[in-house]
Amino acid sequence: MSEKKRISLIDGWRGTALYLMLLYHLLFDFYMFGWMTWGQIMSWPLVLMEKYIAYSFILCAGISSTMTRSNVKRGLMTLGAAALVTIASFVVDAPILFGVLQFLGLAMLIYAAAGKWVRKIPEKLAPFLWLALFVVFHIITDRVLVNVRWLFWLGFRYPGYVSYDHFPILPYIFLFFLGSWMGQMIQDHRDSLPFLEKTAPRWLTWPGSRTLWIYLIHQPALYGACWLIYTLT
Repeated sequence: MSEKKRISLIDGWRGTALYLMLLYHLLFDFYMFGWMTWGQIMSWPLVLMEKYIAYSFILCAGISSTMTRSNVKRGLMTLGAAALVTIASFVVDAPILFGVLQFLGLAMLIYAAAGKWVRKIPEKLAPFLWLALFVVFHIITDRVLVNVRWLFWLGFRYPGYVSYDHFPILPYIFLFFLGSWMGQMIQDHRDSLPFLEKTAPRWLTWPGSRTLWIYLIHQPALYGACWLIYTLT
């Protein structure tokens, strides 16, 4: 999203999700060092927090896809960052094969190629279509296992597949498209949506406009701090 088109409330939303992500990943590091159990990590409050964080990032990325100068550039940068995260995940023995960054990078490239067709869906139909497809494919991909190992990125896992962060194209591309619909509505009807001109606090908008870079540095910092405490105690 260009600076001229930045919407404070969107950056604030993204910033809120970012702070929650820092907390969630810190707690996950606690699990990695034996300070929390897997059952605690999978408790319903943390599961709901993880879903809110991921869905917020995907929706905000979809919104931004309608306002950016180049989805190709953003997509390639995000995929580059995702490659670094994947390498680091194997180093700490918590592999990420196709996590949220991998998804977002590829989704941006898909939108760059197919956005003109996505935008042809009637605006009154689009949100219901994307939500319905998201739910349907969520159910399908949760229940279906395949013997083809390379389809995990699309959403079809094979027996024994393990990834500590898994956001495949199906069903999440439809959540991204829902975000792009929201972005288009903002652009088309911004004059009739005065609340969008409100300003979110800077402590939310500042990180919210620098999400990718904070994403890259936060986990080495958190994990490193936990490792230091672990080795000194």
